[in-house]
Amino acid sequence: MRVTMNTMYSQINLDLSRLTERLAGLTDSISSGKQYQVPSDAPVKLTHALGLRDSLAETEQYKRGISYGNGWVRATENVMTHVTDRLTRAKELAVEAANDTQNAGTRKAIAQEIKAILEEVVSLGNTRLGNRYILAGTRTTGYPAGEAPFVMDRDMNVEYTGNREEITLDVSSGKKQKINLDGQTSLMESGSFQALKDLYDSLMADSQPNIENALGKIDQSIDYVSDKTAELGAVANSLEVKDEMADSMGIINRQVLSDVEDTDMIDAINSLSATQTAYQAALGAASKVMHVTLAEYL
Repeated sequence: MRVTMNTMYSQINLDLSRLTERLAGLTDSISSGKQYQVPSDAPVKLTHALGLRDSLAETEQYKRGISYGNGWVRATENVMTHVTDRLTRAKELAVEAANDTQNAGTRKAIAQEIKAILEEVVSLGNTRLGNRYILAGTRTTGYPAGEAPFVMDRDMNVEYTGNREEITLDVSSGKKQKINLDGQTSLMESGSFQALKDLYDSLMADSQPNIENALGKIDQSIDYVSDKTAELGAVANSLEVKDEMADSMGIINRQVLSDVEDTDMIDAINSLSATQTAYQAALGAASKVMHVTLAEYL
């Protein structure tokens, strides 16, 4: 097969072009830290990287939801703990008032503190996180001026105006987590308001038997509220586990993404050095060929 000078020149140009392109690619890869600059460089890897980035974005979204949910649960748990504290104080006062040494005057004085405790529990029920009532079900906002989820009238009767709907968050793929306690379930059904009102009425009436009866109701309310507080603790633990899982998946996905698209600097530098050597050698060979004269060729 006859090889013409044109064929040699074309081959030299092609080889130099390929080496130049290779040098440019390696230089870009080292300077940018990425294995590819445009989709056509590595379409399969790019598709994989896009999937990993989507997964990372989804994980970060879950983590934001978990963080918000954890704050909501902790705030609710704090409210319920304070309600238990107030009920415990009411129990202490009830025990004191049930003593035979008390009289109508001292019991009326105790009744005033019980009324204050009832007002405090109502206020706790209306606690907000930011501008949202945390014990109102999903009706966390939108109350007319002067209104709230828990309202106490002049006769010390308490009404709940929120709803019983659940607030849920996406905490992992296909998994939702309830984060709230509604006011009906958490406080109304605990009997706390009614027990405190009964104790107040009994104290005002100076009725020792009724005071003892109200004391039993307060005990039951304390147990109920404590159980609900424990449920919140379980939710908080579940959210913590989900957060740790999200962290682990984020680390794994970021590592895999790095393997897919980040440049192996040692390998890239070695390749650059080898390509530079080949390029210099090709230039040398091309220079010798280019200096061949027509007379020498003939």
